Amino acid sequence: TLDNLKHTLECAGVGMDAVLQVLIYVTDREYLKTVNQVYAEYFEAPYPNRAALVIAGLAREEMLVELVVYAAVP
Repeated sequence: TLDNLKHTLECAGVGMDAVLQVLIYVTDREYLKTVNQVYAEYFEAPYPNRAALVIAGLAREEMLVELVVYAAVP
């Protein structure tokens, strides 16, 4: 979850503003509506570079959304 990401970044001594890029994979285009709502709760301008892709499936069948996040940590 993005709570886990936030916690991990805080443990590394940075915040969500350290995120440089987010790659979002969803298995259904409809999931992007929810992803966008949740994303807006964690990120504010200037937003990190972002790409969203609709794909046929993820590594495990029960997975519906996956985020790959790159952050700058000194």
